[in-house]
Amino acid sequence: MSESLRLFVVEDNDDIAFVTRLCLERAGHQVTVCHTGTDALIVLGQVSYDLVVLDYFLEDMKGSELLQRLQQDGIRSPVLMVTAYGDQQLAAQVLREGALDYVVRDQSSAYLEELPKRVVEAVTRHRLLQTNSLLIAALESARDGILITDLQGTIQHVNSALERMFGFSRDELLGKNAADIFRSDRQPKRHVEDMWKTLHDRRSWQGELINQRKDGTLLDSSLTTSPIFDARGQMTHFVGIYRDITERKQMERQLVQAQKMHSVGTLAGGVAHEFNNLLAGIQGYATLALREPSVPPTLREFLDYIVQLSDRAANLTRQLLAFARKPSLARNPTSLTKLLETTRDFVQRSLNIEVALEIEEPPKDETWMALADANQLQQVLVNLTLNARDAMAKPQPAPVVFRLYHRVLEGELPAFPQNVAPGDYLVIEVQDRGAGMTPEVLSQAIDPFFTTKEVGKGTGLGLPVAFGIMTGHQGFLTIDSEAGQGTRIGLYLPRLLRHVPDPTAANVRVLEPEPSPQRRILVVDDEQAVQDVIRRFLEIAGHRVVCAASGQEALLLLQEGGIDLVVLDWMIPKEEGSTNFRLLREARPTLPILLCTGVVQTDQASELQREGAVGMLRKPFRMNELWYAVNNALHETA
Repeated sequence: MSESLRLFVVEDNDDIAFVTRLCLERAGHQVTVCHTGTDALIVLGQVSYDLVVLDYFLEDMKGSELLQRLQQDGIRSPVLMVTAYGDQQLAAQVLREGALDYVVRDQSSAYLEELPKRVVEAVTRHRLLQTNSLLIAALESARDGILITDLQGTIQHVNSALERMFGFSRDELLGKNAADIFRSDRQPKRHVEDMWKTLHDRRSWQGELINQRKDGTLLDSSLTTSPIFDARGQMTHFVGIYRDITERKQMERQLVQAQKMHSVGTLAGGVAHEFNNLLAGIQGYATLALREPSVPPTLREFLDYIVQLSDRAANLTRQLLAFARKPSLARNPTSLTKLLETTRDFVQRSLNIEVALEIEEPPKDETWMALADANQLQQVLVNLTLNARDAMAKPQPAPVVFRLYHRVLEGELPAFPQNVAPGDYLVIEVQDRGAGMTPEVLSQAIDPFFTTKEVGKGTGLGLPVAFGIMTGHQGFLTIDSEAGQGTRIGLYLPRLLRHVPDPTAANVRVLEPEPSPQRRILVVDDEQAVQDVIRRFLEIAGHRVVCAASGQEALLLLQEGGIDLVVLDWMIPKEEGSTNFRLLREARPTLPILLCTGVVQTDQASELQREGAVGMLRKPFRMNELWYAVNNALHETA
């Protein structure tokens, strides 16, 4: 060390102080001399030095007492003790009391030749200790988990963050092999082998691992590990830095799930539209055939089966539309307490499933209300109850729990498969004590057609449909499950603070056609079979029908005049339903238009009805449903 050091000599003997100062100044250092321990405390409390050269025996106090006083005052000055007594016991005591080193002063003053060297060594040692302390403090302060191993992977040091991350104490980790501690059955063996090969090739390795905590839970982590080299370039240790990326991976999974649900939902919506057109034709022609008086009994039975099966197919389509988040919801103010009680009675009586109710009491003169489609919500609850029953051992070990409570979220609630936005919610929970789900099963729980049940015992649409229905209610569905611990499904519904009537809610009535004046009706639909079925249905009711396959064709027919009503398909390829509606409305502002579709959302229906649409007919429909909708549309504008 060639630098000039700032030294503080504490020596009560003037002659010794003089020769000590002269010796150190000749070595190029700056020296300040103090004669008493009391003065030294004052000076060192205000000025810092690279080293204090302290005589063990001072006139007013011992050097050991001065060391103790410095430590009590929080003054961490490095000290080289000088003493006339060089026995081993005193040396050990001096070091124990906090001195960096000690020098024995002999009678011939030969120690002065060694003193400059010992001063430099003491300062170097002190700085190394400071650096080590700083590095240790940095390791302990780091948010990432850090461990150091030897070349065989034996753990030699860990920081506190690593202890917290994996749940092991330091004593449980030190001396153990890292590969034995930080393991996971989900981690490919070749992945770990590649890491060790890279390290032994003297290169750093970085990658993502799935590790197992002490309690058995899995941890997604990012690991960067590198070899450590000594001054000769020899590899001596490995250092690994773990970062907990569990939350990030969960967000990535949520994003992938959301994108997948959006893509599959869009596909499901398109398939449902085409399927509804086919069902409208199949059901319509079967219904028309049943009206023929000469149909043989056996054929009539077959036609009845066709109508029944098309009804079942239409129900499957409605499920697909609910999954696609395009459900036809009739949302009305609904008492969730009554809904749970009714559903509990139904599943206990009809499905022989024991259900326990846990309902939080609302404030006085209030009812837990939500703007909801009671039929759709009951479908969700029944499906979830069936899933819960199937997940539990036979006989049913414990009742399925229906739970209802109020919760206000000030911030976003992390959950799977989506976080719950801040808001005022009524929460319905369906909980079982069944087998629960492994992480692999949970990640696919709302994938359409994914099921863990035997072939023929599950469609895999229960949770996807529930997810779609909750989204249609501007709500959220959450899943909390762990293998062996059961499953809890949460349904978060915005709480209805006041009674808000739903303008789109319709009273569905099935009526036979009533006698009415003959009208000329324009049917706009791109599907030939649907055109033909609607035409035949309406001609049975006594109307005259013309058909168009596009919006432009409909405008041309409208210009000919004499049209009393338009039945307009909402989804025509390469055309916008709302655009066609407004073009027809501009051409004939007072003309009644009856919308006909299978995928329109409630908010869209409400908007178009405010603009003049007189009704909404959903495919596939029965003959009497068409008659009823047409009669209503004609009467409203009569």
